[in-house]
Amino acid sequence: MIEKNKLLITKILLILVIYFRCNWGIVTKPTLGINLLVDVIGFAFVAFLSWNNKKDFKESILNPAILWLVLFQGLQFVYGHFGLVFDAGMYSMQYTIMTVLPAFVAYQLLWHNRQDLIDVLSDVGGIVILATFVTNVCYDRLWIDALHGEFYRLGEVPGGTVIDTGNLYILMLIPMMYSLIVNRQIKRYLFQCIVGSIGILLAGSKSSVGPLIVVFAIMLLGTSKDKKTFRRNIAIIGAVGVVGLVAIMAVPILYEVIGSRIVELFTQTGTTDYDLHTSTGQRMAVLAAFKAHFPESPIFGHGFYAFKSMPYSQLEEYVEDGVVMYRNIQTHMNFMELLFSFGFVGLICYYWFPIWETIKIVRCKKGLSKLLGLAFIITFLSIDLGLDMFYKYMTPYYTYLLIYILIKIDSTSQEVE
Repeated sequence: MIEKNKLLITKILLILVIYFRCNWGIVTKPTLGINLLVDVIGFAFVAFLSWNNKKDFKESILNPAILWLVLFQGLQFVYGHFGLVFDAGMYSMQYTIMTVLPAFVAYQLLWHNRQDLIDVLSDVGGIVILATFVTNVCYDRLWIDALHGEFYRLGEVPGGTVIDTGNLYILMLIPMMYSLIVNRQIKRYLFQCIVGSIGILLAGSKSSVGPLIVVFAIMLLGTSKDKKTFRRNIAIIGAVGVVGLVAIMAVPILYEVIGSRIVELFTQTGTTDYDLHTSTGQRMAVLAAFKAHFPESPIFGHGFYAFKSMPYSQLEEYVEDGVVMYRNIQTHMNFMELLFSFGFVGLICYYWFPIWETIKIVRCKKGLSKLLGLAFIITFLSIDLGLDMFYKYMTPYYTYLLIYILIKIDSTSQEVE
């Protein structure tokens, strides 16, 4: 009975794992309990699948992906738990487990259903996008202001900010865009793709808006069979890009949530007169502080999330009882946070695997693996430029483990040929 409905059970469990971890988080006891319950059920199902196919399970464990996961989590544990170099008191073993566990369960679910990977990912992504959008509408109080004509960035959910929601949308959209554009499953996924794209625009996150355009281009070019089709698709991408840019800059709603942030990026980048009221201004100030103090300990870093505990990280302005004050912030960039926390040792320990995956994906011959792999890698490069992802989010581990499955699919298909 279970084996017969393996695909359906996999989709349901994957939806629950991703939705609850990314939308509700694990900070409060109720949300922690729900996530733990979902993960335990998912783990039990994975154990059942593994018991029935021990050889396949062994391959899913003894590989570079799990080696990377164990090595980096080990490094993070040593720094965080023992307060190596500097103890900022931010590390939580419970938090780490509840971040890595859902990603591992998702990986195993996908591994045991990799022959139907695009079908599983597309269906799961569509439901997660719709559920996330509904959750946002019910939770985000700014929707009330929007209904009265006052537009702000929309997308906050109980367990994530507008940026987190935008990033979740794009990660769920990538497989659906492949199904929509490459496999031509328009009726099945068009509505979900539209909702996800609208959600990204409303969130106003540069880290997900940019990849949305790039992913569209990758998928469209991937359908090119000859030079004529390739040139036509290039023209379509250019036209969509121009129309999109004009809309973002000319439509008041879109300019408010994303256009103004693009302008801010150009006006604030490179200046030494940092406007701490803007996101880019804060990030430029963080970059300046990083450049000044990173050389103090470049090899092994300053300690787990040490930057936020330093006096020079008081860069976010806020008002309390009419008094302007400043609070400490993180670097908001995965590369810088890794370097500052663990030095070059940590940067290499984390990024050797994504670099290895990039090389493998470029060499892939199977269209599915190459297109999806490139889309995920480029998307996460953009996300890592805007957020420190390695500790708080399950999505990097979910994504890099998924890319490994794509590489495995490609290598297996070549062996068969």
